[in-house]
Amino acid sequence: MKRGNAITYEIYTKRNAHVLPILFAALFLVVNLTGCASLDAPDQSDGEVAGNTSSTDCPLCGDNEENSYQSLWGQDNIALVSLSSFDVQPIGINQFDAEGKLREEYDGVVSFAGGEGKDGGFSAHLLVNYGRGYATGTVELNNDAAFDYEKVSSSLCADCFKKLEFYRAENCVGVAAIDLQARELRVFEKDYKGFGLGDFYLDFNFEQGSDGEDEMNLLIVYCPVRYEK
Repeated sequence: MKRGNAITYEIYTKRNAHVLPILFAALFLVVNLTGCASLDAPDQSDGEVAGNTSSTDCPLCGDNEENSYQSLWGQDNIALVSLSSFDVQPIGINQFDAEGKLREEYDGVVSFAGGEGKDGGFSAHLLVNYGRGYATGTVELNNDAAFDYEKVSSSLCADCFKKLEFYRAENCVGVAAIDLQARELRVFEKDYKGFGLGDFYLDFNFEQGSDGEDEMNLLIVYCPVRYEK
């Protein structure tokens, strides 16, 4: 029985001897082609962050003294930022003195926040009621009507940019809100009507203004946690 099996195996091997080199050659070709494809295929995430700025100069996490954000960090406030120029416009719902201490007394003053954007970026015109803890108004998007990954990646460091990679560009505008206390950034998305950020809630909707340009109606409410766990 064993001899018969050996003979059968020998005959089978001889008959298929010419097939084996072909199979090995085909397998070798497939492996090499797959390897080349993986090496040549660009990594989209790496490609987008290749032009990032250094962590020192990053407007979100950098400690460069020339950074216009430096004097704002740590405040329990919201700021609006252009994702094309990273021009920032703080919305001072909570008022702080020159020493960075929160003003506890309400003097009945209502004022405006925002202003004209730089380099064709968004313009914000919001009325701030300090006593009630809210700000409301309009943001004209201008050149920040679209989310531009290339401009964003060239302004942020790689680590900060990766936090924005999950956003779909076609669903976002080029304006974001920053929680100045936590240095957390949240991009405004067209399919959303609002979101919470730090101690604030932002309610918004997009429409075309009387001049036909895109704009966003925005309400920011200061609403810290009322009850501790």
